[in-house]
Amino acid sequence: MNAYVEMADRPLVSPEAEFGVIGALLHKPELVETIGSFVSSMDFYDQDVADLYTMILAARSAGRPADPVSLSDIRYELSSGDLTLVRAAEIMRDVPSASNGLEYARIVVERSKARKIAEIGQSIIDMASQARPIAGIIADAQESVLALNSEDDEPDVITLREALGPVVDEMDARFNGEGINGHTTGLADLDEIIQGLRGSHVIIVAGRPGTGKTTLALGVAEELTIKGGKSALVFSLEMSAKELSKRSLASSSAVTLGNIDTGKAMADREQIDRITCAVGRMRDADLRICQKGGLPLSRIRNIARFQHKAKPLDLIVIDYIGLIAPEAGSRQQNRNLELGAISRGLKGMAKELNVPVVVLAQLNRSIETRAAKKPQMSDLRDSGEIEQDADIIIIAHRDADSDLGRSGVTELDIVKHRHASVGHCMVQHQGEFARFVNYAGRREQQQAQAAPPPRKNTKSLLDSFNPRGGF
Repeated sequence: MNAYVEMADRPLVSPEAEFGVIGALLHKPELVETIGSFVSSMDFYDQDVADLYTMILAARSAGRPADPVSLSDIRYELSSGDLTLVRAAEIMRDVPSASNGLEYARIVVERSKARKIAEIGQSIIDMASQARPIAGIIADAQESVLALNSEDDEPDVITLREALGPVVDEMDARFNGEGINGHTTGLADLDEIIQGLRGSHVIIVAGRPGTGKTTLALGVAEELTIKGGKSALVFSLEMSAKELSKRSLASSSAVTLGNIDTGKAMADREQIDRITCAVGRMRDADLRICQKGGLPLSRIRNIARFQHKAKPLDLIVIDYIGLIAPEAGSRQQNRNLELGAISRGLKGMAKELNVPVVVLAQLNRSIETRAAKKPQMSDLRDSGEIEQDADIIIIAHRDADSDLGRSGVTELDIVKHRHASVGHCMVQHQGEFARFVNYAGRREQQQAQAAPPPRKNTKSLLDSFNPRGGF
């Protein structure tokens, strides 16, 4: 009980800690490099202390001493009217050591976040009485809380050496045959072109109805979760979770969707065994499905944030962009502008969570009436800014008038790739099993090259990377 009261009565401001940070920096200005990376002037409650902190950062940046006299030269008076020289000297006298500076800084940031929580709580109370849809209010409240929780202590600026670390590690992994840079799709030719699904990328999969967009996207999610042990979240705005799981079972078990749908599979021992094995694999897979339709992007982002914090995601799938509802009170003049705002929001979500986001999209009907039936990037329905925001655009096309098309052979045309060359490949659609597999007629794989001679590990490149005398 006492512990509860103590926690409930914790003050939202710690003047002693705020003075402690300033005093520590005045005694030991080099602490700016550490404290300045995670403490903002906005974290201080006392405006005079915030002024002093800003001046200390400015002095250090300019190569000037950070002492009371130098700060007074930068700004003679503080916001309250007190003299900078007097106030800084008093704090420096009352804080005799810099030894606890980092702990004081931690307390300042903690109390700042506590005040933000109090402000959010009050804003939620105010929103509750607003005359607008309750779903929108809940979404805004969730976004406010999750946005605060998403703050971390990662510095805004890193050195070139630090940035090179992941690049060299990636080169080393690729050289040693550890595969593509991103997550595999399970389709070898597609992986070879797009080099995997990478964090922060938005991948558009477009096509006319019946070309297998949902099957392709769900197959990628299954590859990652059922076979790869990773995590994925699927927003199925059109199809129910039951229907998706039925398709997934057919794909994983190689039992036809028709036999699963009618129950005929239960009359065949071999099919029962296949289903039993598939269910065992699927049961442990971290594939999460949101089947609620009519969601606006704000709600989708909030759900994704919450799921990602509960357990980090490796992939997000949205089926499909045309079914994302407009925001409550949206004033966009047409659907094209609306989808443009949604497209920018999806890119923002991918960057925020550092997760690849696969988004399905429809193509315009106009391709069915023209002579050249092969789709182009401009055929994206109400494309808005989708072409601009997407990192990769894949168009699925199956020629129903050809023998290959009638047998399920589907062309995946990569018409945009922000980080590599475009191209196309063929995959085999197995509709009875609700899945895509590698095309049996795909080009023969090149013979594995002889193992290279022993070489210096590329990670050691960083040890010698010291351009122009270092950073």
